[in-house]
Amino acid sequence: MLSNSGYPLALLHRSILYKKPTQIQHGFFVITGILLYVFTYGLDTVHSLIAVLCTYLITNFMPGKTESIIVAHVSLMGYLMVAYWFEESDGYDIIWTTPFCVMTLRFIGLVMDVYDGVHCKKLKEDQKNTAIQDIPGLLEIAAFGFFYTGTFAGPQFTLIKFRQCINGEWLNEQKGPRQSALQASLYRFLGGCVYMAVNQCGTAWVPNSYFNTQEFYNQSFFWRWTWVTIWFRLVISRYCAMWMITEGAAILNGLGYNGKDKNGEDRWDGVRDIHVWKWETGSDFTSHIMRRLRWLNSKPAAHIITLGYLAIWHGYHLGYFLLFGLEFGCMLAQKQLYTLIDQMPGLAEFLARPQVRPFTWLFGRLTVLYSMSFGFLTFGLVKTRYWIGVSDTLFIH
Repeated sequence: MLSNSGYPLALLHRSILYKKPTQIQHGFFVITGILLYVFTYGLDTVHSLIAVLCTYLITNFMPGKTESIIVAHVSLMGYLMVAYWFEESDGYDIIWTTPFCVMTLRFIGLVMDVYDGVHCKKLKEDQKNTAIQDIPGLLEIAAFGFFYTGTFAGPQFTLIKFRQCINGEWLNEQKGPRQSALQASLYRFLGGCVYMAVNQCGTAWVPNSYFNTQEFYNQSFFWRWTWVTIWFRLVISRYCAMWMITEGAAILNGLGYNGKDKNGEDRWDGVRDIHVWKWETGSDFTSHIMRRLRWLNSKPAAHIITLGYLAIWHGYHLGYFLLFGLEFGCMLAQKQLYTLIDQMPGLAEFLARPQVRPFTWLFGRLTVLYSMSFGFLTFGLVKTRYWIGVSDTLFIH
């Protein structure tokens, strides 16, 4: 419901408010965002207000200092970690900590971008694209955090992207809303609805509790793996639905505008988190974490630190760390496989033949699905006591 609420608000913004001064637009985003928070989380909204205030103090009184990044992590990430400690339960908790973790990541990224803005001359080009030299005030920070298309479930975006939307860079030559956004937004919304239907029907068919039943344990080794893989695809549809629906609202209000393609057509993939047939993560962690680890001179080390950061951002459950650890292992295995193929004479050419490609695609697809399903099992069932027995059956024939 919260994802859907972005559509009427986006229609109101693109119909009336897009022409208003920046402060009025900011005020609209703050008021609507806080009202949605209060409606959903009640008095727990105060936690997000504290995050806004902390970010304002850090960016306005410590800009450009290394200490600002440390303080941001201690105050924002530390606040989130304490909240997880007191609020986590046996399940996947959808409470005030869910949007707070989204806001935490966005605000830490903002502090880093303000830091970059002070040291702009020393930056590489990719960092200059997101560096903030005009430090935001309290109202703009609050609007950035409570912006209705992105505050509850993403997508993540930078302050530069947010300002481009507010300043009307998504408007057409006549300074009016681009009509192509309507169709693009509708497609994402309908796609999200399809994913949601798949998730609702699928999880009723294969619920989480199935994996701790005697019926599951009595299955053959092959079918245990297969049922876990089917369940994984059904459950992940929930996240695909959420990302697509929120992206549709972001397209409608202009945040998703991404210039023109090579044919001169409007692009609306500026905040895209998922492609329909090949879903993939956005670039927020690559931009804000991995690129700041270049001094390590080691992509694997930077990747491990980034994945560890992502795991603790989700919470303390062991399954989160196993999932992202498995991701790193799969990345290394894939790289080694490609290296082996290149070293074997004639193998790469053989696998590239048109008549062989369908089989290589099928092998790769099944390998990805089955390996990802095991990793997601520890993530989706959350508590160790729910997934440890299931995991044993996937490795003991």
